[in-house]
Amino acid sequence: MDPNNFSLDALLSSSDFSAVESARTSYAYNELETILKENVKDGGVSSEIKKIAEDYACSSYNDAFKQGFCFAVKSIKFLNKI
Repeated sequence: MDPNNFSLDALLSSSDFSAVESARTSYAYNELETILKENVKDGGVSSEIKKIAEDYACSSYNDAFKQGFCFAVKSIKFLNKI
């Protein structure tokens, strides 16, 4: 793979990496499920809200990873110039 041209999406989908879920994220998702069970009587609406929340969380994770990865690469390039 060309180190100057690669896909972060391919890197994220690689089997060499695994997603890490913090206790805070797990708690927040469990809290969402509890709130939906208590306040949303329609199962279809509840599952749609959960699906949207999961998509949002996945996108946020991927964006945070990409931002951190790009920062790390830029930092290494900067340090190599010194």
